[in-house]
Amino acid sequence: MMKKLRNKLHYFDFYLFIPYIILCGIGVVMVYSASSISLSYTSSATNTYMIKQLLYVFLGLFCFTMAYMYRFKKLMSRKFIIYGFIVIALLLLYAKFMTDPINGANGWIDLKVFSLQPAELCKLYLVFFVAQLLTRRENRAVADLSREKNWKPWFLIITLLLLVFIEPDLGGFSINAMIVIVMVLARGINYRKTLFQLAALLLAVGAGVQLMRLWNPLKGTDYAYMYNRLVAFYNPFKVASTSGQQLINSYYAISNGGLFGLGLGNSIQKRGYLPEAHTDFILAVISEELGVIGVTFVLLLLTWLVLRIYLIGVRSNNTYDTLVCYGIGTFVGVEALFNIGAVNGLLPITGVTLPFVSYGGSSMIVLSLALGVVMNISINQRRGLKDRINS
Repeated sequence: MMKKLRNKLHYFDFYLFIPYIILCGIGVVMVYSASSISLSYTSSATNTYMIKQLLYVFLGLFCFTMAYMYRFKKLMSRKFIIYGFIVIALLLLYAKFMTDPINGANGWIDLKVFSLQPAELCKLYLVFFVAQLLTRRENRAVADLSREKNWKPWFLIITLLLLVFIEPDLGGFSINAMIVIVMVLARGINYRKTLFQLAALLLAVGAGVQLMRLWNPLKGTDYAYMYNRLVAFYNPFKVASTSGQQLINSYYAISNGGLFGLGLGNSIQKRGYLPEAHTDFILAVISEELGVIGVTFVLLLLTWLVLRIYLIGVRSNNTYDTLVCYGIGTFVGVEALFNIGAVNGLLPITGVTLPFVSYGGSSMIVLSLALGVVMNISINQRRGLKDRINS
């Protein structure tokens, strides 16, 4: 075991690991800064969320280590796909019908240590599922998806996406859908036809969103909170006391921070004004306390991480490994974009966290597992390159 570990460490990709661990460290510090004041108002221990976030980071590191040590080719087996689908589907159904809603969505299962979010597990599972599916299709020389005869696996994928959507979790649904779309686009398809279909879909979604400015089809349903977030996206000041409060205070935080920030711990908006300051809107607190320079540093680390993941995929000679890297890179990148867009008002608020920085157990553990898989691929690449040079 120790010999295997030493052998793995010899080819360890520090260009992938160092940004990850720095982001986790920034997350722990900023979770404490963003949450300590609000906890003190309720006479709770001010380091409660920081200690939990530290625990999540250590659990994440453990999962990262297990993932890069594991021979994950076993995940290509049909048994993993079938059993994985059953487990994820059951967890999503349990979260929907057997749990109490949080912020309008039934997306969390309380495990005491942390709240499990099945939609997060679904993202990583879909990466493996779609990678296996497309690799098998390539081996059968099916060049065009329209010529695919066996649509059962795609039916399973659509089923999982719908289960995430009905929680309702628009952010989770969008990220899961983007993972599937990018992986399909990356593997031997009719690009002109597919891009035309995607453009038509985006136009239809855009038209639907614009129509909803005049008519609320979600009124009186479990999805009403989605419409309220859409209204806040259009004009947050119109609903400043309700759904627009979060975005308006995010604007104030960004404005207060300026170039250099007010200093670590000196945020004004976290003092009861900005809801979810340590989770979805932690970037607003970073902006207020550390300024544009602090935000830029965090975004550069995330950009480096995503590009590194894609680069490892591009370098791979194995279709399955390449697709897994593309899927995980999309997972991290789209999640970061959704969070950044929501904080700046460029996208509707969807409840998506900032990878490795926001408070949360499910997100940290699943993202760490995903990076461990990429590290596994990178280590095997480096070992294979050295073997070819020596031979």
